[in-house]
Amino acid sequence: AIYLEDSLFPFTSPFDLLRFTPLRFSSRVRTGLLVLRSGFIKDYRPLESVRAKDWIINRSGQEAYDKIWSPLLKSKFDMDSDLVSGTWIWNKFKLRGSSRGENIAKEQLGYLDGGFILLIERLIEKIRQNGGNLLLENSVKSMAKSQDGRWEISSEKGRSLFDKVLFTAAPEILANSCSGLSQEYRAALRSIKYKANLCLALELKESLSPYYWITVAQEGFPFVLVIEHTNLVGLRGYGSHIIYLSRYLDASDPLFSASDSEIEEKFTDGLKRIFPDFEADYIKKATVSRVRYAQPVVKIGCSENIPDIETPLDGLFLASMPQIYPEDRGLNYAVRLGRQAADRLIRR
Repeated sequence: AIYLEDSLFPFTSPFDLLRFTPLRFSSRVRTGLLVLRSGFIKDYRPLESVRAKDWIINRSGQEAYDKIWSPLLKSKFDMDSDLVSGTWIWNKFKLRGSSRGENIAKEQLGYLDGGFILLIERLIEKIRQNGGNLLLENSVKSMAKSQDGRWEISSEKGRSLFDKVLFTAAPEILANSCSGLSQEYRAALRSIKYKANLCLALELKESLSPYYWITVAQEGFPFVLVIEHTNLVGLRGYGSHIIYLSRYLDASDPLFSASDSEIEEKFTDGLKRIFPDFEADYIKKATVSRVRYAQPVVKIGCSENIPDIETPLDGLFLASMPQIYPEDRGLNYAVRLGRQAADRLIRR
């Protein structure tokens, strides 16, 4: 659904779009045609040099952009939304189109029963079975080539030597922690900007709505997404209604560094504006999470700055979110990139 003009509007099917009264009927039709025609675009490269904003306005009009697409872009990219290329929004249209079967009025979504922690636990088990080790709660401080050609990793708990390194954090972190990189390569890594994410997870006694995903398109709210997870997967195994209130923002935004209690107060006040019947005593538990490197900013021409898996330094490999371009974040793409990186590492 989408929240706009102090009201919730269903926003899943083409029929919902035709009934979306905040837009004039002509704008609804143009918006529908934009999404439909996007499915026939196979080569995204011409869109790399066009701002998503301009591409949308040219095809669906200013009204549709202001009321639908601008809030969507801002929900992901905040102050950088005007810099995003047409590739990103095209990929969103493509992804949503592929999630529908023969019934175009209904989206088909899935979730790993028990959560993705099951996948992580299985991976850990396989690593240990194959003689690997996980050094948890042991942040890497620096990386450098040793005199014998191996990689020396300095961490909170000491130093270790490795033949090869696969770095999976944000490129900027690699630029800041690895010595021996050229200034040119270091600058290229730092040019890849990320948005941070702020999320309040709520365990509630009561459900908020029948919707799984609500985009808050109305300005003046501290969050832009209301995700009622248990409306997708059901209550079995949870015992509560699970709600995520999410906001992508610049790491320099004061809200990102606000206290947990301040964030909880601001977010729950906003929630009550959308759902007037919501009461504070519905909350069984509230958890604030912050992620500094949550979403790469897909700028115009960003493919020119995407680093290769093999870095200029021998034995150092990089596998990070920008490298799944033109796809957006997703665990399936992470698995694909992991396989590609492992193949390159083994062959070198």
